Amino acid sequence: MGIDLDKVTYHDGSWVPLANIKTCPMCAFFYASIYLTPNQSLVLLNHTAKTARVWGHDGWFIGTTPRWHLLEPVPPGLPSDLIQYACDVRRSEGDIAIDYYYFKERVYPCLADYRFISRWLGDCVESHGDHCFNSRLDHDPVPGLQFIDCVARRIVPASEAVHEAYLTLSYVWGTPSEHVEEIGSVSTLPIHLPKVIEDSIRVVKELGFRYLWVDRYCIPQADSQAKHTQIQLMGAIYARSAITIIAAAGEDADYGLPGVGLRARNPQLRTDSASVCTGDRLPRPLMVYHRPKQDVKSTLWSTRGWTYQEALLSKRRLVFTDNQVFFQCQRMLCEESQMSSAGGSGRTEEPGKFVFPPAADFRNTGTAWTRISEFVNRNLSFDRDALDAISGILNIYWSESTQDSGIAFFYGLPLFLEESREKRHKSFCEISVLIKGLLWTGSWWYRAIGLPKAESSPTRLERLRRSEFPSWTWVGWKGTSEYELCAGGSYPGFCGWKCAIRAVYEDRQMSLAWEEDAARILENSAVGLNPKFLDIKGTCFDVSLAWDPKEGDWAYTEPLAFKLNESRILQRYIPPNTLEEGEGKVNILVALLLSNFVSEIKGRGRIHEMKMLLLQPVECSAGRWIYERVTCVSVVWNHGHVGLYLSLLRQFETGLEERELRMG
Repeated sequence: MGIDLDKVTYHDGSWVPLANIKTCPMCAFFYASIYLTPNQSLVLLNHTAKTARVWGHDGWFIGTTPRWHLLEPVPPGLPSDLIQYACDVRRSEGDIAIDYYYFKERVYPCLADYRFISRWLGDCVESHGDHCFNSRLDHDPVPGLQFIDCVARRIVPASEAVHEAYLTLSYVWGTPSEHVEEIGSVSTLPIHLPKVIEDSIRVVKELGFRYLWVDRYCIPQADSQAKHTQIQLMGAIYARSAITIIAAAGEDADYGLPGVGLRARNPQLRTDSASVCTGDRLPRPLMVYHRPKQDVKSTLWSTRGWTYQEALLSKRRLVFTDNQVFFQCQRMLCEESQMSSAGGSGRTEEPGKFVFPPAADFRNTGTAWTRISEFVNRNLSFDRDALDAISGILNIYWSESTQDSGIAFFYGLPLFLEESREKRHKSFCEISVLIKGLLWTGSWWYRAIGLPKAESSPTRLERLRRSEFPSWTWVGWKGTSEYELCAGGSYPGFCGWKCAIRAVYEDRQMSLAWEEDAARILENSAVGLNPKFLDIKGTCFDVSLAWDPKEGDWAYTEPLAFKLNESRILQRYIPPNTLEEGEGKVNILVALLLSNFVSEIKGRGRIHEMKMLLLQPVECSAGRWIYERVTCVSVVWNHGHVGLYLSLLRQFETGLEERELRMG
């Protein structure tokens, strides 16, 4: 006995049996969509695997019930291959969701016709103009730019493609196995290319273009200086391309673009079984529909560090997944499975349904930390790429900033313009600019599992430090699954503690004072010349921390004023495996005071907050200790309890002293 969807109710839903999976195609379809969809592990609400709840909606009304959603049949006369029902199997608080946008077109294993993609591009050009792509831009602003000539199969300088539009490719490298052999100023492509590049060349030609930019062949890998220059300009390269082809499938460059070459798309789970047909109603086939956002989120591509800026900075993206092709520009999203032979365009202009965020407002410098926070959760094959992989985004922020809302980046740290002491102009030379940058806060919500180091004892756990970079910048730390970053010092009433900071360039035997040479330091950083150390002369005191297993956080054992003040540090604010947590273990650290803040809070009186960096000694070089940052913390003193406050403050102040520290 089949499932009679004509009897489905439209408000409370109806339970339908799935027990007859061997004899009923419709039951088998629902059962397979729940239990046999790749990468899914889902459980029905009643946990019996014998029934599922189904809702229906009249006409074109799109329902919001977060479980089964079915579209009522359309008038007769439409092509029979239109999918009148579509299901999207996804996690939703343990529920199964069947959702839809428009009629669903069946997605075939191989992409035989590219005309619908050309129509998407045509709609974008006609409706959006220069908002999504400015065809008048030339390639001169990007020095050394090269393209793959997809017709001649050569690598050519951009000067041979003046005023010609080009496409870019975003993909997962995997393990590099072959490099282009350069011959003078023109390079011939290898006979055997990675499948994703070969397939992309075909897409370029099918869409009527000629030139393709791929980092693997268009960035001179053997010339370190030219490579660095190109990497710094990757933001402009992707932003100016006509389309970015995104290979959101597979684990390496040999996977290819599903549907283009030899790699077929996943078979589409579909049933042609009909419900009871009455009157002029049509048969009701069903198919499994994968939401583009969830489809992309489940890929390795979406976890890689380099692909973050490639997708964010591109203005038009053509995405190939294992299930379909979709296109997103700045103002619309189009899906292959949304196309219909009845004339539907398969497009939506609702930003909430977009896979990628609309154009980032890079003039809003306050979003810089948001971009960095999104990036740090991505994975990199090589720690040394941590700054390069986001440099395109940082350079766009810098180039788009204005005199009033200026931003600069010091080893990846966002720094913001402030008024000079004379209040005559804004400047980066104020020491408070750098102090605010150094007071960034990280949160490691899920603790990483430490791995034994091969060269040390089995009990020593691996830390999340990137040794290639200093600890005082976020670049020097790896993230965990929920690593969040935010600025620490951007609030009214901020008062930086008096200190002096010098940038030390050990390789060049040079040091520069921030208040005198901030402009030069930032210029150096913009071209990849960054200091190894910061020499800081400031107010310090000793701190002792011990792990409190009962409270699940860190407690001060010294200074006594902090202990009596019941100041504590939440677990997530200290990178996993940075301090010793064993019973009776005490961590001796140095606190560097960097800010002072006094405010009035209703019901609590005056609140005095101090912000400081906690540092630990890691190496003694030439008789001088080198310190690394552990975290940024705040200690709050409540003036409401005057006697206790004055007593604690006096005890605390007796331990303050000026020290000179080298922070790596």
